[in-house]
Amino acid sequence: MVEIASTQPVKASLPRSDYPTIVLHWALLATLIASFVTGMQVAADDPGGAWAQAVRWLLPQGNVIVWHLISALAFVAIVAGYTAFLWSAGALKRISLNRKWWKMLTRAQDARTRWRAVNTAVYWAGFVALIVALITGILMDLAPGQNRYAISGVIHQYAAWALPVYILLHISVLVVMAGWGHLLKLFRPRVAYTSAAVVALGTGGAAAAMLYAMQSTLPGQSLAVVRTTTPPDLDGIADDATWTDAQTVQVLTTRGENLPGGAVEVTVKATHDGEYFYGLLQWPDTTRSQKHLPLVKTASGWQVRQTEYGIQDEDLYYEDKFGVMLSEVGRIAGNHSIHMGAQPLAGKPGPSGGRGLHYTTDGTIVDVWHWKSVRTGNAVMGQIDDNYFGPPMEPKESGRYTGGYNKDPKDGGGYEMNWESYADSGITPKYLPADPAMLDAFQGLDMSPDATDDVAVFLNKADVVPYDPALDTYPVGTVMPAVIVDSAMTGDRGDVQAVSQWQDGVWTMEIKRKLDTGSEYDVAFATDRPTYLWVAAFNHAQTRHSRHLYPVEVTLE
Repeated sequence: MVEIASTQPVKASLPRSDYPTIVLHWALLATLIASFVTGMQVAADDPGGAWAQAVRWLLPQGNVIVWHLISALAFVAIVAGYTAFLWSAGALKRISLNRKWWKMLTRAQDARTRWRAVNTAVYWAGFVALIVALITGILMDLAPGQNRYAISGVIHQYAAWALPVYILLHISVLVVMAGWGHLLKLFRPRVAYTSAAVVALGTGGAAAAMLYAMQSTLPGQSLAVVRTTTPPDLDGIADDATWTDAQTVQVLTTRGENLPGGAVEVTVKATHDGEYFYGLLQWPDTTRSQKHLPLVKTASGWQVRQTEYGIQDEDLYYEDKFGVMLSEVGRIAGNHSIHMGAQPLAGKPGPSGGRGLHYTTDGTIVDVWHWKSVRTGNAVMGQIDDNYFGPPMEPKESGRYTGGYNKDPKDGGGYEMNWESYADSGITPKYLPADPAMLDAFQGLDMSPDATDDVAVFLNKADVVPYDPALDTYPVGTVMPAVIVDSAMTGDRGDVQAVSQWQDGVWTMEIKRKLDTGSEYDVAFATDRPTYLWVAAFNHAQTRHSRHLYPVEVTLE
């Protein structure tokens, strides 16, 4: 940034600078580095972020989405304070791109003067990168519905990369212009420009307060849930009169896999009858994906059709899903339950795919409704899998570690996968159909992930028998479901009913749950406080769902 030469005499032989310039320089550098490394961790989560993934092990882990936002807001406030300082100290003219600057750049006889002009040009290149980064960051954060998120994200990344390049250029030009000793000014403070420092402090503080207020109040949406005497029929068709009268909220979700530009807009409506909460959710999806890790017979046995299931990152041979999160606390990023990195919890296992874990750090519960079009949205169950994010669990002796992500307890029912243990190289099924003809509906199934599936690929547990090699006479190429459905889940895990239909490129889902289940794993809807809601769409993706930072504030009337 710009350094100011004091008019006070200096007795030391080495260069010195004033306290405000030094403090502002280091504050800017600290917030810039914090914004850059946390942003890189977020970028590393994208499938195409190989450049960031290569250094992911060096990056901070944990609640980096929140840290990135805080550091970016602090950076903006410091920039505002620094600008006020330069104006108050009368130094803005030193970075003016005027006729005098052009003459210094093109006609100056001595090299030092020309390099001063070059340094001014470098300042402005940095200013432009900064402004672009700030504008695109604000668009993505505060107004995601007003821009194409994918375009803003790409521009934001390039602008972010330009800032460290600017720092290197700035240092290089200063060294060429005045030597390495010039950099010692940042380590040799003196008292000067006290009044300008006060102006900078006041301006930066005011900017921080304004940004905090904007971040706290602008982005949120609200949904008033009116009481009805005619609850909707749960049939997956949005033709009930109740829905006509219900308030509508359009929630833009972004950064999803297999979605146009990573974005999908979700329509949310809700009502209640004093005992039950009813919700209507609609979102576009060009295909109905109901091939969940199908089993295919090969010459060496049964194999799971997949690409990245082993690291919990399958995005081809998977079912469509949808997620709803509820919390009594409206903090961004799912009540701060998103923790990124290869090992965000010290001393505990990391996620197999290195992307992060879900958990809370304040003892609260985030209620998670996880609809799975094949495993729970089938005609037998008609449910949403009721889960929760809570405090980090202790690791089990075997199996995947999920941090604080757990399923509500159940008394019976549910689904299971058709293998004893999973391996990329092949599996041994748990079950075979009692009647081989039951597999006829799945033969000739279009295995393209982009195909619309007319049949949900699962078997009823009542229609299967335990695996016996003697019964396994199926020819190579036979397709068999990997999902075995028993019955509707009972207990806490089966609290949420859901019926869905896909038609003309749109999923429609109607849901029903008691306002207050009485379960410690559920978030209750109440009339005396709001409930905060997030939604997420999975387009045949295991974990790479769309998302939004700021919750919808749900109030019961």
